[in-house]
Amino acid sequence: MTMETSDRFNAREIRQYTFRAGLSRTEGGVMELVSEAYTFVLGGLTLLTMAGAIIVGLRNSLGVGHESALAATVVAPGFHSVTLLQASATVMITLAAALLAVEMTVGPITMTLPQTAWWLGLPVRRRGFIQPGFLKSLIWPAAAAVVVVIPVALGMASSPTPGRIALAVLCGIGLGWLLYGLAAWCQITNTGGWLKVLTGVVTLVAPLTLVGTALYNNTAGTGAITGAQTAWLEYLPTSWPLLVANGALWPLVMVLFALLLLAGVYWNLERITTAKLKEGAAAGAYVAGSLMSMDASELSRSLGGGRSSGNAKIRLPLVFHGGTVFSRSVKTLLSTHATMALRSPLSLLRVLVLAAIPASLAAVQYLGNAVLIAVVLYFCAHFAATSLGATARFANGNPAVDMLMPLPAKIVRRVHYVWPAVGMTVWAAVCFGLLLALGVGSPSLLVLAILAGPGLGGATLRAAFRPAPDWNMPAVATASGPIPTGAVRAFLVGPDLTLISLLPVLICLISGGVPPIAFPAQLGLTLIAYAWGTHVRKPKSAKSGGLFGMPPVPVQK
Repeated sequence: MTMETSDRFNAREIRQYTFRAGLSRTEGGVMELVSEAYTFVLGGLTLLTMAGAIIVGLRNSLGVGHESALAATVVAPGFHSVTLLQASATVMITLAAALLAVEMTVGPITMTLPQTAWWLGLPVRRRGFIQPGFLKSLIWPAAAAVVVVIPVALGMASSPTPGRIALAVLCGIGLGWLLYGLAAWCQITNTGGWLKVLTGVVTLVAPLTLVGTALYNNTAGTGAITGAQTAWLEYLPTSWPLLVANGALWPLVMVLFALLLLAGVYWNLERITTAKLKEGAAAGAYVAGSLMSMDASELSRSLGGGRSSGNAKIRLPLVFHGGTVFSRSVKTLLSTHATMALRSPLSLLRVLVLAAIPASLAAVQYLGNAVLIAVVLYFCAHFAATSLGATARFANGNPAVDMLMPLPAKIVRRVHYVWPAVGMTVWAAVCFGLLLALGVGSPSLLVLAILAGPGLGGATLRAAFRPAPDWNMPAVATASGPIPTGAVRAFLVGPDLTLISLLPVLICLISGGVPPIAFPAQLGLTLIAYAWGTHVRKPKSAKSGGLFGMPPVPVQK
């Protein structure tokens, strides 16, 4: 006897079942994640406390002023800063272009890789699987609009009131949703390749205009660019929230346009092909992995679509016939680093842009705070250092390539150190040279930063050759999915050595002077970073317990 039934799971029940099944397999808790990061956070706070004490002592001994270091400015008196209107408009258009580029890369209508593998092939209408991701993704552009528009509107509004600020935030949310709808429509229709290229160019070039304007204003004298000449920037669509903050209501029509576009996207959700959904899922997984590893180069490559330069025409010599085997092997490794770098011109451009960001911040009126510039400088230095470690990361992921070289492991690691060390030394010279051109710092601080460049090269190698995360530790269930607690330790490897290498520079930047003791201290930390970055870990012995902490099984002969 057979029994027929008409009961079938719908898309919502399948989603709920998958969610409950995933939570039932988690073993860890949030406290395990907290305890994993506790040591690093405590160490960082201790280091910051000691640095603060040193800064206060230096400011008092150098006699640079009795005001708090938190309120101290690094901009020289009489400096012609960029107007707040130009800075705000530049920030808005840069963030809008970056948001649109990211949305076009990762979706914006996304699913995870397991969801595309398990759900899309089921005999259920795919709208039930795509619609929740579409609605949930609307939160991110709205949240970004709130975070960006509120401080900018408060700073730019002539008479800010709660009502005007709320309307400005609403206009910003409309802008974010309009960009989201544009990216979603490009995903549905499989178009918009030129738009993605345009947004990438705007994201890289727009911040450089602030430095160029500041340098021009301080050399042009009476011919400097005035606020009246840049007033047109306020009427760019990305700057319409600023108009609303000043009392204009007509820019709110952007919210209507955004809702109409989102409605059109909603009714065409099922037109998205399986290939586009899988492509977005793969891009999202790539971005998540890059964020977890705090790798600027991989993160930029993932946000740019993950395309490699396989058709590059740059061919440097890799085979050398003169000299000893040792010298030929060293030349081959150095040539490989140079070839890989020249085949990725966008990575080199990104490093130069990161060198100009601290100067862009210092060029803006009222933003020349020493602590703010020091924090931005640290993050730019770390992301630039990791951007120069692409070849070293490849060597870490493919150790057989280094093992084929007729060189000791220690020498190979030191050869990998050369390109990042030279690159970060040049980066430090460009970064602090631009700051010095804007009247920030002194020639002594520039020399101190150049001494820190080789230490940042050691931080590049430490981040590139970081040990693999301990995946044996249980995962923690969060709203974003399971997080392996062992990945937290790997996440913090690299940024720690960047901070240590830059510590004397940052202290002197905030304190406002460079004492003679700073040079030997910086040189000593650079040598420590070099030794730490080029250190080769010994392989695990047979008694180490193996990969999963279990003793090896004896083999019977």
